[in-house]
Amino acid sequence: MYDFPPFRPPSEAGSYLIRAVRGCNWNKCAFCAMYKGMKFEIRKKEDVLRDIDNIPRYFPPSRTAFIGDSNPLIHPNIVEIVRYLREKRREVERVTAYARIKTIAKMPEKRLEALSEAGLTRLHMGLESGDKEVLELVNKGIKPEDAVEAGRKATKYFEVTYYVMTGLGGKERSERHARNTAEVINEAKPTFVRIRNFTVIEGTPIEEMIGKEITLLNAREQLEELRMLIEGIEIKTYFTCDHVSNYLFTRSGPIFFGVHGMLPDSKESMLEQIDDTIRTVEVLEKSGERVLTSNDMYKMGLIGL
Repeated sequence: MYDFPPFRPPSEAGSYLIRAVRGCNWNKCAFCAMYKGMKFEIRKKEDVLRDIDNIPRYFPPSRTAFIGDSNPLIHPNIVEIVRYLREKRREVERVTAYARIKTIAKMPEKRLEALSEAGLTRLHMGLESGDKEVLELVNKGIKPEDAVEAGRKATKYFEVTYYVMTGLGGKERSERHARNTAEVINEAKPTFVRIRNFTVIEGTPIEEMIGKEITLLNAREQLEELRMLIEGIEIKTYFTCDHVSNYLFTRSGPIFFGVHGMLPDSKESMLEQIDDTIRTVEVLEKSGERVLTSNDMYKMGLIGL
């Protein structure tokens, strides 16, 4: 049986999926439900190579491949696995993987260079926040300086995606969360910044913090935080809200699908789009219509995450 990774980034929808490890070796983030209840395990090299051999049985032809689960770069044979994938699937042009910021920050550059030479081309890493207090609150297990160091090292060898979670600090830390996250991004210089709005998943530890340490953002506040984040980013990076958690809804359907574009070139148009949506939200709220966030829609069972 082919062992599929249970999760992959939206940008890897058409990729070959290879599972080098099962679960997450950290698995303590208070907001995350992805690998809870799953024991972390490093798969046998032979089993991973077998799955690579069997790719044609399970996937249509693709030019991209993704290696999971959460932090496969800690696999002792990951360089050999990547090289084998490249040798067996010559059509593949891009090989990507999830990676933990702490792992990359500590990893010797010779190891990163070896992975690059083997054929790994892109890393997906969860920053979530550049604010020390927010990172501690959600038990992310990293510090802002780890994210800066990981970005500094990884961007020498790979394209790098940093995921950011708007709203993660709640109303209490919104401005600091946005400003400090932008500062870390400016120093780490990721190739992509992908936004996920914080959505409380039932049964996660952070659920107990809502209404206590964390007050959820409403639609207008979510837009204002997103605006502060974009305004603070000064480097060249592709910024995208490529996830349903970023959408805002009314009874008639979505009114905001996020913003997308290369910064700094698209900054002005992105901020204008956000400002237009803020005005729309204010008009709707004055008329008595509530604008719904991903938290509202998730609770109602209208979106899945």
